[in-house]
Amino acid sequence: MSSSLSLSLSAPSIHDSSFLHGTKLFPFSRRVAPRRFNSFSAKCSLDHIPKQFRKENLKDGLMENYKNAPQSLYGLSPSQMDMFMTEDNPIRQQSERVTEESISSAKNYMDNGGMWSLSGMGKNDASKYSMSVSMYRGGRGTGRPKTAPPDLPSLLLDARICYLGMPIVPAVTELIVAQFMWLDYDNPTKPIYLYINSSGTLNEKNETVGSETEAYSIADMMSYVKADVYTVNCGMAFGQAAMLLSLGTKGYRAVQPNSSTKLYLPKVNRSSGAVIDMWIKAKELEANTEYYIELLAKGTGKSKEEIAKDVQRPKYLQAQDAIDYGIADKIIDSSSRDVAFEKRNYDEMLAQSRAKRRQGGGNPQAAPSGFR
Repeated sequence: MSSSLSLSLSAPSIHDSSFLHGTKLFPFSRRVAPRRFNSFSAKCSLDHIPKQFRKENLKDGLMENYKNAPQSLYGLSPSQMDMFMTEDNPIRQQSERVTEESISSAKNYMDNGGMWSLSGMGKNDASKYSMSVSMYRGGRGTGRPKTAPPDLPSLLLDARICYLGMPIVPAVTELIVAQFMWLDYDNPTKPIYLYINSSGTLNEKNETVGSETEAYSIADMMSYVKADVYTVNCGMAFGQAAMLLSLGTKGYRAVQPNSSTKLYLPKVNRSSGAVIDMWIKAKELEANTEYYIELLAKGTGKSKEEIAKDVQRPKYLQAQDAIDYGIADKIIDSSSRDVAFEKRNYDEMLAQSRAKRRQGGGNPQAAPSGFR
């Protein structure tokens, strides 16, 4: 009885169930797929969409609006995108010139490294090149031949300038000595200019990075060449660099007004090892100190005893102090009228040097320093 009653109550629900009469598990899904949102109410619900994206303005196609915005702008806020999408916005104008190639390191090196050719540059195209081009062309944009600028070391060497701008390490010593040998061979009657901006054998942390013997090699070469050596402290001359400054030709050792000079004894880094090794290092340090004092005495004209007493502690000297101590002879600046350090026409000197090389190069009367 109860079973028949339950059957009669549940039968209508079973009879009306779509699971029994439908051909698929969810037959009502057929009625969902073909729906279209073309009603007027749906159109009114899109009023918050910007005007350029509304139905009446889609004659060019909605995708055109997306094509106008590159993928690089996806994810930006509307205000940020507006900076790049507004035609008269300077950011938009600048971004149009930016490409993957233009921001590469190779492009930056070619534009700013002095390694490009100006052979295809028009008369009015100088402004698109970097400042370094104007510097090589005299800062005027005109007046020099439109050729690739020379590399800086060659330009300095043509002006007979050796630049010591690093701590005195083996690579620096090798370059300075080679430049001295070449310049003395090229023309021993003209002076060699040694510009110094070096911390000696120590770095900025007062750590030993070079050897005193490297500085002594440069000092020996300065006394070996037949050409006079004019020295200039153009920043700092510390330790062994100050010694090299003092060894220039007397009367032609110059310092700039804001340069500084420091004298200090040779040193070695903290080390450990066998007793015999420590003894050898101590004797080597003692010999280097004696030779350093001897060369300073030669350059300054003071006695070795006085020099040894003064350098027991680091001794700082400003420009005038260096002159009073005997390390330098004069202060030079833009108003200096010294003929030896006067401004020179580097364009003319470079042209003469190139002409000489085209004719066979070198001075036929000049002989290497070893054949005096």
